[in-house]
Amino acid sequence: MHYPHGSSRQDRAKAFFYKLLGTTMKSASTIVAIVASAASVAAFISPSCRSHENQTPSSAVSMSGSVSTLADAPAAIAAAVATDDESKIFDDADDDMIEFVCNDIGAELREQQAELQLPSDYDTKEDDILASLFGSNEIRNDFFRNMFGHRVAYFPSNRHRLLKPPMSGFDLSSLYDTNEWISLRKRGSQDMLDKEQTSYDDLTEYIAGGGSAIIPVIPGDYLHDTKEQIDHALGVTGEFGTSMNVYHSGPSAVALNIHYDSYPVIVLQLQGQKEWIIQNDNFGQNVNDITDWRNVTLTEGDLLYIPKGVHHAATGDPEHGSTHATIGLP
Repeated sequence: MHYPHGSSRQDRAKAFFYKLLGTTMKSASTIVAIVASAASVAAFISPSCRSHENQTPSSAVSMSGSVSTLADAPAAIAAAVATDDESKIFDDADDDMIEFVCNDIGAELREQQAELQLPSDYDTKEDDILASLFGSNEIRNDFFRNMFGHRVAYFPSNRHRLLKPPMSGFDLSSLYDTNEWISLRKRGSQDMLDKEQTSYDDLTEYIAGGGSAIIPVIPGDYLHDTKEQIDHALGVTGEFGTSMNVYHSGPSAVALNIHYDSYPVIVLQLQGQKEWIIQNDNFGQNVNDITDWRNVTLTEGDLLYIPKGVHHAATGDPEHGSTHATIGLP
């Protein structure tokens, strides 16, 4: 999404929400009409597709415990009075290594973050898969020491990546052949892919038409070895390991509406670009209470960390497809 030069964060946040709603109508009466219309439609839950072997994908939920729907968005627009303060940088973090970090998520939400028991020597390993994920040994160490469990952080590859990411590009045909848990998403609709009904060509046509495929990485998938290497580096295994889901989206696609995840996630952009909007205040509250949002556009190799319980949403590039992998931490 392109914005006029000098546009405020508030304007960018509003523009992003209108894009999620699929409308450019900005009058108050129109927003009220959208809310009323959406309220009459069956609620659409936005699943996170966290899964392990022999488990079906589970669901992401709204902070209030109810489902997260497009009807949440207009109220959030009305409340989105973004701050102009650009100084929200974690004092203990090296701001030369990151593009931004968001506000501290607060004591209440921090207490809900599960502790990650990293191997004692994780910060002494040179160029391991975690360093590759974050771009360097230094950034890996700084993240786990100072930012994990405290706030959102974004690591752009064009500024700080010294190591190649452990994943890049995307092989949809391979995952179509090996995976039975592909979920199809398109603005308020969701279906599990049935290979007897949907061929690979049908799937690619669906994606090109603005749909998304959410694919939980399972044994047999070409990305599963990478997932296991990350698990090993984090010191987690089996049912206590990470989840990994690939989100492959067509032009302007929105796979999941505004939601939060019940676990922290690390997002690696594999190809194309995707724009995110992320909660930056009133953590632990309903989405309608959020008044400050951060915007970031991920390009290939960029990394984004979102703690458990932080509302967010993403939309694909309007001209091309986009793919990212989400690693759900235990």
